Amino acid sequence: MNTQLKTNQDALTLALVLAITAPNNSKSQECINYAEAIAKDMTAKQVKLCKAAAECAVEYQKQNLNPSPS
Repeated sequence: MNTQLKTNQDALTLALVLAITAPNNSKSQECINYAEAIAKDMTAKQVKLCKAAAECAVEYQKQNLNPSPS
């Protein structure tokens, strides 16, 4: 996967998604550390929107990569 990050918002959203979906606590914490570093230069509103976007992205992945049986 080749993802182009054009803004801090893109980077923060991706870091949050990766933190949530990381395969272990160590990798998750690494992503959280990146997210914190990115978020320090952003407004509270921007961070809140990125968190919401990350939650939506994770939910979308769950529904489309692991569809429940009909």
